[in-house]
Amino acid sequence: MIALLIIVLALAGLIISCYFTLAYYGRIKKAHWVPEILCARDGSSCVTVVQTPYARVFAVPNSLLGLVYYLALLLWILGDMANWTATQLTHFGFVGSVEVSIGAMQLHFSGLAHPILLLASIGTVVLGFYLIYALHRILRINCPLCYTAHAINAALLILLLLQAR
Repeated sequence: MIALLIIVLALAGLIISCYFTLAYYGRIKKAHWVPEILCARDGSSCVTVVQTPYARVFAVPNSLLGLVYYLALLLWILGDMANWTATQLTHFGFVGSVEVSIGAMQLHFSGLAHPILLLASIGTVVLGFYLIYALHRILRINCPLCYTAHAINAALLILLLLQAR
């Protein structure tokens, strides 16, 4: 059940990242076929958000990083569901077993991909808090699609932690 939720949320995040990437590169700016709820019109919050310095981390659009993150999550969870063995994953370097104790919580990872994705997930949530702060306090922009993406990232972090238990 957790794996299915991860797939659904990662797909939703992937779609949102694609949308923001297209908006960032000006491919959606004047598209009249895009529903108003996605805020794709000129001067709208989504177009405004992707044009700010907050739309980039290390000069790379946040949405492109999101595409990589969500694709990596999907590849990992689909590979896990397909029961790839350690021998099959040797070619990718994702072998080994990792045990982590955080207080009373014991986490078990069957390969390196899971803890790497968990760290990436923590990074997306921390960055998300900063970006929500920037939206409200600095930019004074309301972006429902941004909030949805940040909520997806928070939910994915929780699911990745549950997957490791």
